Amino acid sequence: MIIRDILQVAARRASKTEIVYRSNINFVAAERYISRLLLRGMLETVVEEGKSKFQTTLLGMEALSKLTEIQRLFEGA
Repeated sequence: MIIRDILQVAARRASKTEIVYRSNINFVAAERYISRLLLRGMLETVVEEGKSKFQTTLLGMEALSKLTEIQRLFEGA
């Protein structure tokens, strides 16, 4: 689940490059998903040491929890 992976990586503040590598997606897909998650308030942009990073918001953490629960249901089936 790409969205779950992105939210999980960004829970520890991550650059776009970190999200790409840890979520196993390309930069084009990352841009598309990150934009959608920012618009929905599940990610926010933070500046750390002069560099933009992404952080999962409280709403994003709630979504991450639910998506993780759904993934467990499918894996257990």
